[in-house]
Amino acid sequence: MDDRSKVIACFREAGFRMNTDLFEHRLIAQMFVYLLKLKGVEFAYPFHLYVRGPYSPTLAREYYQHADEFSRCETESTLSRAEADSVAELTALFDKIPSLLEIGATYGYLAYEMHRPPQQAYRIVRRMKSFYSNEQIVKGVNRAKQYLFVPTDEEKAALEEKAALDAELGEWQRAGIRSMRH
Repeated sequence: MDDRSKVIACFREAGFRMNTDLFEHRLIAQMFVYLLKLKGVEFAYPFHLYVRGPYSPTLAREYYQHADEFSRCETESTLSRAEADSVAELTALFDKIPSLLEIGATYGYLAYEMHRPPQQAYRIVRRMKSFYSNEQIVKGVNRAKQYLFVPTDEEKAALEEKAALDAELGEWQRAGIRSMRH
């Protein structure tokens, strides 16, 4: 499947019908594809950091040259389960809100592409995006972290252990409540 078809399939999955005449739609498209790429969805589009966040001239050329396909979300391509899950998670967290996507994608670029420490990446985002409120910046960064966080094996084991302990404690609590009723 070529990149254009995959992007259109991703947009269709997200319920996003792109209108290339709208700046907000172009911003959403760029940030959406970039965050999916960071999450592991394969795209060959090269991205570089610009004033409004990660941007790919190659992707822009595609959606301008094939604006009708993008607006109709027409493609024969289908996404893998993992790709569809990444789109669903991204859509749920960012709800196609341009400011949050811009902030989140910029943070992602700095932290994951440029390997800046999290606090430094956050400070750079605050400077670059000073036209957004602190609340918006915190939301965008936190959602990017939530979307891009991949737990280590140790963290997964700790979460599984915690779930097992919670289940056992729940049984003890229910038994205690039953004994208090008698």
